[in-house]
Amino acid sequence: MELTLGTKIIGNFGGYEPLWEGEVVEMTFNANLANKEVKVRWDNGSTTWVVGNEVDANKGIGYFTEDGFYG
Repeated sequence: MELTLGTKIIGNFGGYEPLWEGEVVEMTFNANLANKEVKVRWDNGSTTWVVGNEVDANKGIGYFTEDGFYG
C-alpha cells in the first residue's frame, strides 16, 4: 500500500457510525523517520493525522485506503 497525496481514505468507526470519506492532503515523518504520518481531510472539512502503518492494518474498525476497504 502506497500512501501519496490524494489517496482516498475511508474511516470505519463501527456499525452505528456512517463511513467517513476523505483524502490525504499532507504527509510528514515522525522523529525517527520510521513511519510516515498522513493528514486526512474528511468530506465534512475536519482533519485527522494518522500514522501510515495504521492504514489498512486490520479489518473492521479503523482507517483504510479506498482499495483496501472495497477491494
